[in-house]
Amino acid sequence: MSMFSGIEKDEPSSRGLLGRFRALRTGFTEESPSSMPIAGASGKPDTQREPVLKAKTKPVKAEPVDLPPGQPMTLGMRLRMGDVSDVDAVDAHDDEPVIDDAGALPRDHTAQAQQPLAEAPVSEPGFVESRVHAKRVETAAEVTVETNHTQMSDSAPVEADEVHEARAQANIAERAPDFAARGLPELAAADALTFKRILSERGPDAALRINDAARREFIAVEIQAGMSIVVTTRSFHESALYATYVMDLEHADIKVHEELLASAEVIAAIYATDRNRSAAIVPESSRAIGTFRDVIEAAHSYGASDVHWEDRDFSSDVEVRFRVDGDLYTFRKLSKEMVRKSLAAAYQDLVQRNTNSGETFQPTAPQSAMIPLVVSADLLNLRWQSSPLVGGYDVALRMLDGNFKNPKVLLPEEMGLEASQLAIIAALGRVSGGATFVTGETGSAKSTLLRAMSFLKDARDLRKQFAVSEPSEYPMPWLSDISITRRPDETDDEASRKYAEVIRTLMRMDPCDVTVNEIRDHVVAALVVELALTGHPIRSSLHADSLIGAVMRLVGGRLQLPVDEVASEKFLNAVSNQKLIPLLCPNCKLPAEQVMPKSQLELLRSKFGLDTREMACRNFDGCEHCRRKGLFTRAGKVAAGAKGQTLAMEIYRPTPEFLDRVLERDWRGAEKVWRNERRTGFEDPDMTGKTIYEHALYKASQGIIDPRFIDESMRTFESYRVFPDYAGAMPS
Repeated sequence: MSMFSGIEKDEPSSRGLLGRFRALRTGFTEESPSSMPIAGASGKPDTQREPVLKAKTKPVKAEPVDLPPGQPMTLGMRLRMGDVSDVDAVDAHDDEPVIDDAGALPRDHTAQAQQPLAEAPVSEPGFVESRVHAKRVETAAEVTVETNHTQMSDSAPVEADEVHEARAQANIAERAPDFAARGLPELAAADALTFKRILSERGPDAALRINDAARREFIAVEIQAGMSIVVTTRSFHESALYATYVMDLEHADIKVHEELLASAEVIAAIYATDRNRSAAIVPESSRAIGTFRDVIEAAHSYGASDVHWEDRDFSSDVEVRFRVDGDLYTFRKLSKEMVRKSLAAAYQDLVQRNTNSGETFQPTAPQSAMIPLVVSADLLNLRWQSSPLVGGYDVALRMLDGNFKNPKVLLPEEMGLEASQLAIIAALGRVSGGATFVTGETGSAKSTLLRAMSFLKDARDLRKQFAVSEPSEYPMPWLSDISITRRPDETDDEASRKYAEVIRTLMRMDPCDVTVNEIRDHVVAALVVELALTGHPIRSSLHADSLIGAVMRLVGGRLQLPVDEVASEKFLNAVSNQKLIPLLCPNCKLPAEQVMPKSQLELLRSKFGLDTREMACRNFDGCEHCRRKGLFTRAGKVAAGAKGQTLAMEIYRPTPEFLDRVLERDWRGAEKVWRNERRTGFEDPDMTGKTIYEHALYKASQGIIDPRFIDESMRTFESYRVFPDYAGAMPS
């Protein structure tokens, strides 16, 4: 028999015991007829609003209790020795008669007491307390209490505080832990916490880095992407460091979903549980990062310079492509969901701090970042650049050297430059002022050359060198590298102002030598001129398609530098333009005379004065030395025929005659002055007065690059203009 035996017939069958007590909440909180005080022994209403216990069963005789002298017998004692085995909860109203000596209500009021009461609104102040009281009554109702009916009937009317004591004692026996945990919920065991990974680790890639002392009393775990649970001891929860860690999680765009209390032993067990997880049970975030790493490791094994993730709305998969030897090949097609999770996990967990524009991956916004990664014992630095597109998005990753302790500096002589070009670069390492500008298309190794020139600076150990990049790409431990991060919502003007402010700060830091990654507007260009003309050697890159185009851009367009400053003999140290070209596989290249049309071969002989017998063309079928199994063209052909890349370059140190033409803005005259300095034919390695096109012709004449690449990717043989040499002679 339950304490609701009198009203069970009126309740729906699906309604449980707790649901019935929720109907009684109003009786404990609201001033309704069902919540008025119960009359005490004096006949006046009591301030306590508690249900009255009504005897329902036949009393069972209990042994009397011996009390110390002077101690009154409480209701709890009476219940423990009494005859009540089952009771009903009945609320008395102010218009009801006083309880009789037996503690029972008149029969005509029983039905009213059995009616379920309306549930209290959530907005009422007493709602929380009413829920706690209801749970306590529910627990007490499950305990069978024996009572002495004779003693209860002979005693005075029951006081409300005695009723409360009886219920409290019964409740404490069953629900003691509820009273021990106040405030935050308590985690009793480590295996009760389900999570994907631990966020509070020691490593540099941890989402939340904490010290060893804090690890004994604090842990943060990820339950899903961007959502965490923190577990702490009670003492650590009250410390300032706890609030700092929670704020650090918020700053990392990780929401704290729940806070739990636990003992230090439980926290240690959670750390141990994560270490002892089965290798077969891989968290979703780990699988996503694993996919990302698999792609990067494959790209590294192929010698790729870039990795492209191409998501398109019209395709069910994402195409992953590698740039190898200057060409793009399809590596694999992956599901969109897998790629999205992989990119999001990599951007959130692997990105180097202070290099990212935004805390999370956003396909709808341009983002940049740097990701340090160890791949096959090599330290890589991945330059992340993403952009939204019409019907999708692209993520491009440039794979760069990331070893700061032992950086791999690719020197100019290893890039395929000739002796005359190397002599100019060596001379630039000894200048005491002025500016050097390196131009070229994207992916033409401009930053690689600037880095090498900084490394080759004369007496470098005695100089204070700086570099300003957006962001920093290569490790340059021999200088002070300043990396500028651009926010996704940052405008070009805001980014330029920030860039200019960094250079202004640098001017007050006693620089001897400065490398500026790129000049993009008039403000930055003006600061570079000021540095160059005050005795600081400057190196920078520009977007231009030729040496003459770079000088034209300095005095026109967005830069608009004063032409008299640009034409000053103290400003321009050198200007260059460069392009990377695939090298032919020496084992399977084909003779050009067997592949190229005779008309093109004749044009190369007659117009450029080249011997075509040594020329060779690319074999796209390849051989065992150059075939890259697993990489395909979009036509389904295996990548083959190329083995590395070489640099074609035009570089020039302006002469006074050249600068005179610049001062007059006579661009054709300036080009003629430069190109008339040529003293040898196009089959000769001396690059004095020769263009990037003519350097490529020389490499083709040596059989190391395909002449068709020059005709198709640079300019056709027919349209190229040849200038006479210093003596006025033409190559033919």
